[in-house]
Amino acid sequence: MFSIVDAALLRPLPYTAPERQLLVFSLDANHQLVPMGYSEFLELQKPTSTLEAFGALYPHAATVTSPSGPRQAWMANVSASLFRTLGIQPVLGRAFEPAEDIAGGPPVVIVSDAFWRRELGADPAVLGRTIEVDSSGGGAGGAVYQSATIVGVLPPGVAFPRLPGRELFLPLGIPREQAAIPVTARNGLYGFARLKPGVTAAAAKAEMSSIVHALTGYDVDVEPLFNWVLADAAPALRAAFAGVLLLLVIACANVALLLLMRGTARGRDLAIRAALGGGRGRVALQQVSEGVLLALAGGALGLGLAVVAVRGVVEVSGVGIARLHEVRVDARMAAFALLASVLSGTLAGAASAGVALRSDLFLLLKDGGVGATPGAARSRVRDGLVVAQLAIALLLATGAGLLLRSLERLSAVPLGLEPKHLLATFVRTQGVSSAPALAQLLAAAKAIPGVQNAAVAGTIPFEAGRGWGDSVIVEGRNPTATMPDYASLNWCSPGFLTTTGIRLIKGRDLATTDTGRSNPVALVNETFVARYLPGREPIGALFRSYDWPETSIAIVGVVQDVRQWGPAEAPIPEVYLPEQLFARNETAYRQGAMLIVRSRLPPGRVEAALRSAGAPLESQVLLGATRPVDEYLGSFFQKRRFQLQLAMTFAAAALGLAALGVYGAMAFSVVQRRRELAIRAALGAQRRQLSGLVLARGARLAVLGIAFGVGGALALGRFLSALLYGVGQRDPLTFAVATLTLGAVALAANLLPALAASRLDPMTVLRSE
Repeated sequence: MFSIVDAALLRPLPYTAPERQLLVFSLDANHQLVPMGYSEFLELQKPTSTLEAFGALYPHAATVTSPSGPRQAWMANVSASLFRTLGIQPVLGRAFEPAEDIAGGPPVVIVSDAFWRRELGADPAVLGRTIEVDSSGGGAGGAVYQSATIVGVLPPGVAFPRLPGRELFLPLGIPREQAAIPVTARNGLYGFARLKPGVTAAAAKAEMSSIVHALTGYDVDVEPLFNWVLADAAPALRAAFAGVLLLLVIACANVALLLLMRGTARGRDLAIRAALGGGRGRVALQQVSEGVLLALAGGALGLGLAVVAVRGVVEVSGVGIARLHEVRVDARMAAFALLASVLSGTLAGAASAGVALRSDLFLLLKDGGVGATPGAARSRVRDGLVVAQLAIALLLATGAGLLLRSLERLSAVPLGLEPKHLLATFVRTQGVSSAPALAQLLAAAKAIPGVQNAAVAGTIPFEAGRGWGDSVIVEGRNPTATMPDYASLNWCSPGFLTTTGIRLIKGRDLATTDTGRSNPVALVNETFVARYLPGREPIGALFRSYDWPETSIAIVGVVQDVRQWGPAEAPIPEVYLPEQLFARNETAYRQGAMLIVRSRLPPGRVEAALRSAGAPLESQVLLGATRPVDEYLGSFFQKRRFQLQLAMTFAAAALGLAALGVYGAMAFSVVQRRRELAIRAALGAQRRQLSGLVLARGARLAVLGIAFGVGGALALGRFLSALLYGVGQRDPLTFAVATLTLGAVALAANLLPALAASRLDPMTVLRSE
């Protein structure tokens, strides 16, 4: 955990002057953050009094034809100034030149180190080679690069903030007409600024806002790049690291109990040593030394296991942890392990050492030994350690329970469609007239035995990195340049709603008669109606989009909301256009399509059947892998499941350690009190009364531990609030279940010592004493 927290929270970002790096957004009249436009970037990259450098980036997905074949790839259009802003230099070749920010030059591309090694064989003479890159719909002015020349290779491990896995980098490619005059259009740009030394973020924000407002009417908002990179990962990482430390405290308390009991058993021996000149200090130092040696041995073993565990965590955690690719085993991790071991050993030995320093030598010689009735100091320390373990275990169990309840609530959120038995295949169309090929492929898919329904669409919900958003103008509304109405645009074939399980609420579905020659129509979702047509009849209402400013589109149906960005995010306004209408926008249409089928057949069989059916069309369409839609949805739960797995692991380990601590303390207490218990038995005490004494003592400790644990969980619950969904940080059911679980664990740990107490033979005990 330290290696992950170190990589994400403690290490500076791997960029030039990371403390002076800012992320820059535009701010509309509603004070909503929106992407930047080309005009704003061109103006802000000019020399200013507060900025040392300014760059921009547009991330997207496109198709690349590499030596391994055609496939989708993560890429980005970047300005020539971005590499200088962040301090990234290619290890081979060159960075982009300022002239390449404007469209019209020869197509060029910079590749990542991973792409260079995997797809290009790490060829040192790769510069000048060409690869087929289709960046239609990207930030490069809608251009379609076919043969892009490789001009650079980035260093290993280079990653752009919160955009891992980018393989190809293209020039920004601003259309010349947009570079010549200011426009208010949003072009999806992320702005990156590096402050001049001594300049504050507030001063830079004020200057950039004045520049942008005078140009387009928008304002500017900034955020330290470090904060944006962490996003919502910081609370989860801090909570996980706190859980590890609390688990370590329980382990320390457990070892402290063992050392205390060992010291008690050797009480007479230690007292004699002290009486003969050893002194209490040396006796206490011996206790601490034993704890440190134990901890160092455990730390060495733990460090060896951590080397393997770090690799495992990186493999299983997937997305959601900031800068996960930077996690590694190094000297910092070893130093932390050494420090943690020394501190743990010192804490573990401190309890026994403290008792040794406060002990009366005469009384220790008098009653020291395993069978002696325990002194008050030892009993209080031992009971305190047991209570502390139980309290921390309850704290961790409550946190795990809250995360579990949160995941349950998140899983129960209606998605707006039925992903079960739904499969999706990415299809790249080739050639200008791709609609006929898609129609033939769709007909072939419907004819496959075992396929219930099939449809094609531009994108599917939960598919990150693809999609088409646009400004819309609804009849009767008056959006402004800085307060536009916005919607996510998708296109689909008739039968899309039936195939996906999206419910039609009002009006009609799209039909085969909705063609490019008929009156333009569309479906909209509930959020579109609520936001842009409140109190109005949506059926028949007209709207236009930025891409078709002269075309009025009539709404013919309203569908239920689909949570495109996952169950934790609210739906956004969405428009579904007929396939042939959307085909007018060739740039967007060439991004590819998703072939969606509903079938109970295994995905592998469906994929094989689709490839067989599409074989006659291979010159017109290229098929990607077939994946269950559940897999796309799974990425939204992956991070939360990983957090839950960590929390459950910590809670289970804490309960186990606490049970061992309770058992050890109570078992030793029975051994120490055996003379007393034997006398009680000799005087007529029943077995159940003897076991009841032990159970009563254990119950008191459990009640105290639960009380302190509940108090701590109530006080610290707010630190988990950022990780919860649909459940309060003081959820009564979670607290009740955690309390009952800990109570059951404590009772089970007390049963064996209680049973041992009830089986004592008084004659044997008294004779041995």
